[in-house]
Amino acid sequence: MPPRSRPPGNKAPRPGAARPQPPRGRVRVDAGAAKRGRDRLVRARRATLIWLSRLGNGGRIALGLLALLLVAGGMTALLGQERYHPVPAGPALTPMEEEADATAPDEPEDAGDEDAAETADLPSRPGPAPTVPEQPAAPAPAPVEEPVKPAVPPQVAALPAAPPRPLPPLVAPPAGTPAWKHFALPTPAATGQPRIVIVIDDMGVDRHRSDKVASLPGPLTLAWLPYARDLPQQTEKARTHGHELIVHMPMEPTGKEDPGPGALLTRLDEVALRQRLTANLSAFQGFVGINNHMGSRFTADRAGMAVVMAELGARGLMFLDSRTTATTAAGPLSAHYHVPMLSRDVFLDHVMTAQGVAASLAKVEQIARKNGLAIAIGHPHDVTIAALSQWLPTLQAKGFQLVPLTAAVK
Repeated sequence: MPPRSRPPGNKAPRPGAARPQPPRGRVRVDAGAAKRGRDRLVRARRATLIWLSRLGNGGRIALGLLALLLVAGGMTALLGQERYHPVPAGPALTPMEEEADATAPDEPEDAGDEDAAETADLPSRPGPAPTVPEQPAAPAPAPVEEPVKPAVPPQVAALPAAPPRPLPPLVAPPAGTPAWKHFALPTPAATGQPRIVIVIDDMGVDRHRSDKVASLPGPLTLAWLPYARDLPQQTEKARTHGHELIVHMPMEPTGKEDPGPGALLTRLDEVALRQRLTANLSAFQGFVGINNHMGSRFTADRAGMAVVMAELGARGLMFLDSRTTATTAAGPLSAHYHVPMLSRDVFLDHVMTAQGVAASLAKVEQIARKNGLAIAIGHPHDVTIAALSQWLPTLQAKGFQLVPLTAAVK
């Protein structure tokens, strides 16, 4: 077999020749350095274990937290350029809102507004200051004294007051005899004696006591609540007993008392007031006018009372002011609409005792002797009915004349 060829430059060692060895000094240096490194690592590991064993549980926990902070800081530094900031979710949408939001057209974006919003809080960088040529200083002008301007009042205070509501137009009364004269009882002949008018309010609701009042000797003036039942029958019976009739019109009080259904209220407009007036004035026939049931707030309201007086003037009726308030607006308005008007002098049963009613009746006699006329208002209470049944028969002997309300109109 032919001998193998060798590449040039590679000579086979001769048999028995020694192989080349690396330099012994270098190997010794590297081995010693490696050994010293291993020894330092072992000593450091042993020192670390000894140090950890001396730390205790608290020290180990603190060391673990420190390691975690170092790791978190490193991760934050690596992700500093692409951090993710979650946006808090808004309120959940209903299915209908989700459908509307999905089908609605996209709103156009305005790049100018977005840029302005982004740079709104950035301070503007000042440019270079322009050079100003030096000029000779001009003499300072003499100070001019400006006139002192008067203080401007606040805008709210300068607002004009709301104009009063215009009064309803004056309507001519119906031709012929007005209703208050047509349904009036025959006026007794004047005798020169002081006259007394007795009005009983709140008639019709309590049928038993209303019948008792209607049975008293007259002439009395009976004021019937328009929301009472069977008013045509009740009022006709009272009229056959010789009593005069008026409507006891419910009106708004200042307190919390309930004036009853169909009451005239200050918050109502003219149309609503006229509707309630028409309904209340249709409850029965044969009355000569009205007086107010409660009404301490309404009778002080000029706008509301103007509607009432305009309606009474157009119907030819009269008005008796029960005077439940000292600020009543009835007087001037009744003159404007040509409505005959009278006012109460005494409440008979303000103190609802026998002694209280007796004192009120004595006051009625005193006012009648002084002024020639006294108008008293009572109610169908047992104590009032009992006092009147004893007092009315004594009037003629005392020199007084009992008359209906219309007889007191001048």
